[in-house]
This record gives sequence, structure tokens and C-alpha cells, in this order.
Amino acid sequence: MEISYKKGQRVTRKPLIKKTGALWIGMEQTPVVFDGRMIFIESVMEFEYREPEKQFYIRARDHKNNKIYPEFAHGYPFASAYTENDVVYVFCTSLRANRPITMYQGDNPIEWYDPRGGCSVMMFWSSDLSNWQSKEILNVSGWRMWNTSVCKGSDGYVMAIEVGGEGTEEFAGKGFTSFFSKSDNLFDWQMMGNDCCYTRDRYNACPALRYFDGWYYMICLEALPVLRYAPYIYRSRDFIDWEVSVHNPVMMYGDDDRVAHPLSNFSEEEKDLLETGININNSDLDLCEFEGRTYIYYANGDQMTYSFLCEAVYDGPLEEFLKGFFE
Repeated sequence: MEISYKKGQRVTRKPLIKKTGALWIGMEQTPVVFDGRMIFIESVMEFEYREPEKQFYIRARDHKNNKIYPEFAHGYPFASAYTENDVVYVFCTSLRANRPITMYQGDNPIEWYDPRGGCSVMMFWSSDLSNWQSKEILNVSGWRMWNTSVCKGSDGYVMAIEVGGEGTEEFAGKGFTSFFSKSDNLFDWQMMGNDCCYTRDRYNACPALRYFDGWYYMICLEALPVLRYAPYIYRSRDFIDWEVSVHNPVMMYGDDDRVAHPLSNFSEEEKDLLETGININNSDLDLCEFEGRTYIYYANGDQMTYSFLCEAVYDGPLEEFLKGFFE
């Protein structure tokens, strides 16, 4: 159930977000704070290889000095991350077939193939960003799982899991839907009931899940009319009944997505793409609090052939930012 707005309802101003520019070409990134630094856990997709183990992998990148750590999780896309007690936990989903991705490389859809969206979730963990251990933590036959997001809640940990694609329409509905899993210790997970979800009614992708003061806040990508995409925010106490913010969308694509970030180092070709490529998208949003400010990372682009990782900032803590959408 979605809570409707009331006649004459009064609200505060929408939290003020300042976009600071495009950092580099990329898309799925989770910012986390580790060892006093902001670290990106990023999914990488390399088209020049034919083996899925080389096409997909995950790595950590230091936000400040751009240091890149060794690759891991070969053959796994869609990384998300959570940190606790000086350990970084990375969650990613499996491939559904041992075939290379051929999407985005030609104009003929018949030749496209996307092997992503498998039925299991892997967890990798490390205390130094270089040496990783791993464990399969979920396997749901018949499901196609994509992006995930993990947070610590009122009684343990919760994972939002994006589910959708061919063969899932009967239980996942239209487009993509977020379902949920829970754990007491990060290592042993079980799915919640299928009534715990959002939303089967429409395209609702790439969740970012956080918890504060009895509420689980989730930001997902919504498909808008005329082939456009923007992030929306919702909250729930029980994963069944959801409140939709009156301040949606969280952000909207625009020319402020075409500015190069001060830390960027683009080639002339990349600058041209940033300035002139069609931009209909603010997708795959993720965020973290660092030194008292909320840092937001998202992808611009056309949702098909290119995207730049862009940064935005809210000048205040994460809890204040999320709650501000419901006041």
C-alpha cells in the first residue's frame, strides 16, 4: 500500500542537493567509509574479452587519490557494500549463463545477450581491500537477481534485492521489483515473505537501502514517460506498507550532469561525450555520510550505451537528508 497525500498538507522544503560533476566513465558504485577514507566499491564491465570471468569483476577505489585496489569477484556484476568493525562486506549477484555480454555493442537487438541476473548472491569480505574471502549467501531457484543493498536495521541486517527480467513476471510484476532478505550476522541469510516487496506495479530498479529511527528508507530508479529515468525515495517499517515522498523525484537529469568534476581527468573524446551525449537519466544512486556531509553518486547517460559516474552533495548528515524527504 502507498500512503496518499492529504488535502492542504504542509511540507518543508526539499533537501538541497548540489551536483558537483562527473568523475569518470562508469555506473554501479557504492561509496563506503573505511579506515577514515571514502572508498568506492565498483562493478567493472570489460567488453573486449569473451570470457565472463574477464568481462565482469569488482574492485575498490580510493575517492581522494584514485588508487585502485586489486580486482576480485571475477564473473560477478552488480556490487554493493557495507562496512562494520574495520571489515568491508561486498554483495554481488551471479550470472545466469556462462556467456559473454554482447549488449550495447551493435544496433541489432537480436544479437544482444545479457548473461546477468542469476539466482544467487555472493558475499566477499576483506579487512585490507586486497585479500578477499567469499561465501554464497542466497540461492533462489527461478529468480533473476540484479542490484542489492544492505543496511543494519532494528533487529539485524536487511538486504534489498532487485528482481526482474524474462521468466519472473508472474511473481515480480512489471519491470523490476525489490524483495528483501534478513540476517542476524551477515553470513546466514533467509528471504522474507514475497509480500515484503516494492513494487510489482511498475519499473523500480537499483535499490539503495538505509535505516534510521524505526524506518527503512529506500531509493530506487523509476521509469518516467517518454523514456526518462529518475530516482524516487520511499520508506517502510515492515516492507509491506510504503510511504512515497511528496518531494520526489530525489534528483532529475539536466545540464548540471554535464560538468566535469575537479577530480576528473577526461580525454577530449570523453569530454565531447559528456557534453553532447543524450542524457535522460540519473540512475543507480548510492550514498554515504562522510565528515558530516552526505555524498551521493549516480550515473547520467542514455541508459543504453554510456554513463558517467557523477557526484552530488547534501550539506548535512545522512539521517537528516533522508528524513527531510518526509517532512
